Amino acid sequence: MSEPITLYRVFLATPSDVSEELTIVDFLLRDWNRQHGQALGVRLELVNWRTHTRPATGKRAQALVNKQAFDACDVVIAVFWSRFGTPTGRAGSGTEEEIRRGIKQGKEVLVYFSDRPAPGQKPLEHSRIEKFKRKFGQKALFWSYSTTAAFEEALRNHLAATMHELLERKSSPAS
Repeated sequence: MSEPITLYRVFLATPSDVSEELTIVDFLLRDWNRQHGQALGVRLELVNWRTHTRPATGKRAQALVNKQAFDACDVVIAVFWSRFGTPTGRAGSGTEEEIRRGIKQGKEVLVYFSDRPAPGQKPLEHSRIEKFKRKFGQKALFWSYSTTAAFEEALRNHLAATMHELLERKSSPAS
């Protein structure tokens, strides 16, 4: 039996080193769907550049990611660990550009920094992450974690609160 659902796309913005967190985000979105989705008529879909883009030409690579995957999303989860990422021409990395773009577009943006030891992390990368964290922290609230279990627990709570706010906004008449 088919039924109408509201789809919320959740974009995971990360440099290439954040693989454990990708698995956790995917698990938590699926878990949220199982626990709440059917009762609320809502489904969360994980979106990122690795799964939702295709080869294309004619624009900056990040502009293509934005058009093909990012702009249709409702929530952005950004995670940094040992890499800051590749400069885009408009920002220090694709992840930074996605954070800025998400804020500008009025999306819910959740930013996380891993304090886990990073084997082989280059001092320049650490410096870029710390500089961004200080600057970002002047205008926003972010979350740091020291284990992937702490990340999972924090994101589970933050996702619940974020979805509660989004669904509350959707059900409230415009003032």
